[in-house]
Amino acid sequence: MLIMKPGISIYFISYLLISIVSDPLFSQDKTIISPYISLQYFKNSDDHRYLQTTLTYSLNRMEIPLSGTEISFYSGPAGKDLLGTALTNEKGIAAFDLSESISLTKNSDGLWVFSSDFAGNDTIETVRSEISIRDVKLEMILSQVDTIRTISLKAFTSRNSKEIPVSEEVIMIYIPRMFSLLPVGEAYLDENGTASLEFPSDLPGDSEGNLTIISKFEEHPAFGNVEVKVVKNWGLPASNSAPVAHRALWTKTAPRWMIITLSVLLTGVWGHYLFAIISLIRIKRESKKQKKP
Repeated sequence: MLIMKPGISIYFISYLLISIVSDPLFSQDKTIISPYISLQYFKNSDDHRYLQTTLTYSLNRMEIPLSGTEISFYSGPAGKDLLGTALTNEKGIAAFDLSESISLTKNSDGLWVFSSDFAGNDTIETVRSEISIRDVKLEMILSQVDTIRTISLKAFTSRNSKEIPVSEEVIMIYIPRMFSLLPVGEAYLDENGTASLEFPSDLPGDSEGNLTIISKFEEHPAFGNVEVKVVKNWGLPASNSAPVAHRALWTKTAPRWMIITLSVLLTGVWGHYLFAIISLIRIKRESKKQKKP
C-alpha cells in the first residue's frame, strides 16, 4: 500500500484545487466572440460614394461596438478584389471612400458587388458581409408657380448608355431638424421614373427662410442609400437666438422652477441633518442630568 507523506499530500490536493478553479477561468479568458457585421453603400448629391461597415457583438442583450478593428473592403464581379482597409471607430464603424480614381467593375447583371470582412483573431471570429448595388441617378428640381411649391423627381439607371427609368419605388422627402430628419412627404415613381409632390409652405427655416430639402432612397435592396440635397428659401424666416433674459436648461441661468425646487429639497435635507444634531446634543445633556445625584 502506497502511503503519501503529509507534505506531499497537501501539495497534491492544493494542485488539484488550483487546477479545478483555474480551468473555468482559463476557459472564460478564451471565450470566442461571434460578432455581427453589416455593409452599407452611400451616394450623395455630388456623386460621392462610400462604403460603411458596422462591427458589433451582443452581450447581455446589449449591442457592443468593436472599435480599433481592421476591416477589409473588396469589389469586383465576384467581390474579391481588395479596395483597401479601414479601422472601426468608437461606434464600431469603418468607412471607405470610393473616390473617382477607383475603377469599379460591374458583373454580368450590371451590378457592383461589394464586400467587407474582419479577418478575426484569438478572441473574435471571422465575419463577412456582401451587397450588390445597381447605380442609380436621382435628380430633384424645385419649382414655384404663384404660391404652389413643387418638388419634381426623376430616377433612372443606365445600361449600354441608355437610360432605364426606375418605376414603382418610393422616395422620401426630408428637411433636417435639430436632432433628426423631419419627413415632409413621400413620392411614388411612375412608369417613366418621375414623381412630383407639393411642398408645404408653413415650415420654419433659418433667419432668411432657407431650408435644406433632401430626397433619398433609404436602405434600398438594389440602390443602397442615395440622396440629393438642395437649399431653397421655402421656409418661414425664424430667429433661433434666445433672448437675453431667457431661462432654460441650456442657458447659463437655470429656470426659476428648478432653482426653487432644488432650494426646497436642499433645505429639507440640511434641516433633517440639523434636527438630528440638535437631538443628539439634547440627548447627551439629558443623560448627564440623569447621572447627577
